Amino acid sequence: MPKIDVIDELKQRFLQPLPDFRVRRVVIWHDADGEFAERFEELSREGFDGAGAVDGVMPAQGDFARPVRFMEAHDGVMFEAKRMIARGDTASDILLYRPCARGTVEGDWLADVELYADHFQADYLSLLADQLGATNPDAVRDALGEHKVFFSAKDRVRKFSACMPAPATKEDIELGMLAATFGGASPNDASASFILRGTCTALLHDGPEKLARLLGRYDAQGCLASFIARRTGFTGSLTERDSLEHLAAYVLLTAASYQNPAAMHGLESHIAAGYEPYCMTAVREWMQQGKDAVADLFEICSIVEDSCGLRSRLKELSLESSLQVDIFPCVNEVLVAGLLESFAQGADRVADAREVLEARRGLAWYGRLDCYFDILSAITDMRAFQQEHAAGFHVAYAKDVWHAYTQSWWRMDAAYRHLCCAYERCKLEGVEALEASVHAVMKWAEGLYRNWYLVQSNACWTSAASAQWRDCGYVEGVDRQDEFYWKTLPAHAGAAKTCVVLISDALRYEVAQEVAQALERERGGSVASGSMQALFPSITEMGMAALLPHQGLTLDWDAATVAADGMPTVSTPQREAVLQKVEPTARAMRAEAYLELSAPERRALLKESKLVYLYHNKIDAAGEKMATESNVFKACEDTVEELVSITRRVCLDASSARVVITADHGFLYTAQELEEHQFLIKADLPDDPFLFGKRHVVLKHGEDTALPDDIREQFIVMNMDNLGLGRYVGLSPRETMHFKRPGGTHRYVHGGASLQELCVPVIGYRRLSASSKEFEDTQKATLRVLSESRRITSMLFGVSLLQNEAACGKTLPCSYELSMTDASGNAVSDVVTVAADRQSENPQERVTKARFSLKTECAFSSKEPYFLVARDAQTGAIVWREEYKIDIAFAPGVDFGF
Repeated sequence: MPKIDVIDELKQRFLQPLPDFRVRRVVIWHDADGEFAERFEELSREGFDGAGAVDGVMPAQGDFARPVRFMEAHDGVMFEAKRMIARGDTASDILLYRPCARGTVEGDWLADVELYADHFQADYLSLLADQLGATNPDAVRDALGEHKVFFSAKDRVRKFSACMPAPATKEDIELGMLAATFGGASPNDASASFILRGTCTALLHDGPEKLARLLGRYDAQGCLASFIARRTGFTGSLTERDSLEHLAAYVLLTAASYQNPAAMHGLESHIAAGYEPYCMTAVREWMQQGKDAVADLFEICSIVEDSCGLRSRLKELSLESSLQVDIFPCVNEVLVAGLLESFAQGADRVADAREVLEARRGLAWYGRLDCYFDILSAITDMRAFQQEHAAGFHVAYAKDVWHAYTQSWWRMDAAYRHLCCAYERCKLEGVEALEASVHAVMKWAEGLYRNWYLVQSNACWTSAASAQWRDCGYVEGVDRQDEFYWKTLPAHAGAAKTCVVLISDALRYEVAQEVAQALERERGGSVASGSMQALFPSITEMGMAALLPHQGLTLDWDAATVAADGMPTVSTPQREAVLQKVEPTARAMRAEAYLELSAPERRALLKESKLVYLYHNKIDAAGEKMATESNVFKACEDTVEELVSITRRVCLDASSARVVITADHGFLYTAQELEEHQFLIKADLPDDPFLFGKRHVVLKHGEDTALPDDIREQFIVMNMDNLGLGRYVGLSPRETMHFKRPGGTHRYVHGGASLQELCVPVIGYRRLSASSKEFEDTQKATLRVLSESRRITSMLFGVSLLQNEAACGKTLPCSYELSMTDASGNAVSDVVTVAADRQSENPQERVTKARFSLKTECAFSSKEPYFLVARDAQTGAIVWREEYKIDIAFAPGVDFGF
């Protein structure tokens, strides 16, 4: 038992400031058993701190602003005591010692003094109650007496006070004890959720024996068992081998049954009727704790899932029923696996998949399977694209095919890329229960992308463009890469003093669309997107030369290089020389070299140069090497971030600069290699070609007339009269076929005439100042309540929300945290995160529903207002409040003792 210094406690009473309108302090010291009589006599002689007392009066000195008179009141001196207090000494503070218990004032000579004086009881329990800040000492004394073992150590008293700063009842004492036992550190930890979590995690990590020892040391065995029974209905043992499994099953299944009773059919023996909302609240609060707490909950849920065979039960439920349950992680696994398996079998589950993706976002277990949900999202987009083009690709004119690709077809390439990136993440974060489903759907997706989309879309493209390719080597009505410097660049550069051309090697059109979207979200950023057809063959040597100023390009027969007006273009210094022939201040350098310059050096460079070419190489560098070929889509993701950052850096270095982002060529990539019969070999060609790559062949002019018919059918014939004075003709394999070359990459290829290889992006960017008339600031997508009713009649309720704007362009996606609060701002429900990130222009596709659970410990009044509050998840700022009424006729019929 901690030693409590009675004299010091009394001293502190007299050192406290006086209440308003009082001129002195009177403290009555009740000592029912007279055990402190000698201490009082000693105090009346020596005073506080040994200051001394004359005739029972300690003079004012030091921290004591007034003298302190020490008096004893017992039978025989009561009249004198009252006279002294009322008339004899009205200037001194008085400590009145009464060797009796505090009782009724009826018949008491000192009744009036008892009513206005401060009271002090010297017994240990009273002092302890006072030390703990008990607002009702008499109500907590018995509880303190029952748990003397717990309060016998100062550190436990300190922990208790941190969790329960002002106990008022016996239940408060036990609640604070349990919170302290499980490591609580604040009043928020004095809750059912925290104690349930502490019990389960102690059983999980330490085992029942160690928990039993902990409870024994804290004298909390019966207290915890009683608490758990009151809050969850579980009456089993907490310190046996299977205690965790039994307790967790009881709580989790009871909570799940509150969401959907039918889903838990057959498990009624584990469900406590009447306790559903309380278990639900406890679990929901647990879900919203830190990473470690959620990890513990996941492991505990897995134990219950396995012991109850929950996965097999959930597989039998309808999609609608499964969506109502979010307590167990395996629900997500069952939903995702079922949908992926359906897609792998060719089923139309697009609507179901989108419903699942929307319903599960923001819930506790979504993040654990985020890569699998990303796979499902990409598969859904691919399947939806297939449905939209179920009749195939039938466009007659080449320029219309180009327009279709740049407007919508590219989204299939983007979905496939996102699918492959998500799959790579899943390999590292694998969930065994989903592996078979993922492998099956990846095989289906690979076939859909490679054998249907790439083949049919490019067959349409080839059919529409072949005649023009054969006649002039390009498609009319589409901007050309070899006209970039004289036609495209001036359109984007305008009258800017400085223009920076950022050329990213192999930046495919669909990847560039993400760059454009990211730049569009910049404050004051203005973006113009376009495209142009790359020069054939779509390789770096041709594309880099085509982007330079020139009157004509030539192929060097001996060196197999491309020259611009007779000047070499292989290296960066050589390209700079070509630029400076037209613009003397022009510079060319690697993007990395630019970023390595100091800020003054970068500013000086942009100030002195009207034109700067920066060369960026992330995608092609990864794709051209066997060791990194499989990382090409990851390189695309990195490229998006880097191009946005470089563009931002340029605009900070020179605020008036214009940035034009483009590429030398695109690429084809498939996660799986082609079948052996889809490869070509060099023997398929006549004689030795001048240039020979995986997707292109360049022959001497005139040899096209000697090509056999089967070669003409197998290859696209490309006129190259605009190069090399008409000395060459190009051939490109149809569809996705390419030459198999030893030691090279086989999944990442370019050089051919597919849309993915030839479609080169052009993004013009400028940053406007806030004073510009054209300045357009960014704004966050907003939400509003769509539900008309503002009355809640159930502990579980849903609210329909509408995202007001599509999250595209200058409207940024935003996450909001929604919760129900009382008029004082105290939360009375769990917190639900809603993402306002939908990009559809159709308002009906921007409607979502948030599900809330009211806290069971809150007392709701139908006469009081409550508010649905939306906070910006990033800033915490309140965005709006909607007033509600809560009218719940809910009587659990269970005495929780609170």
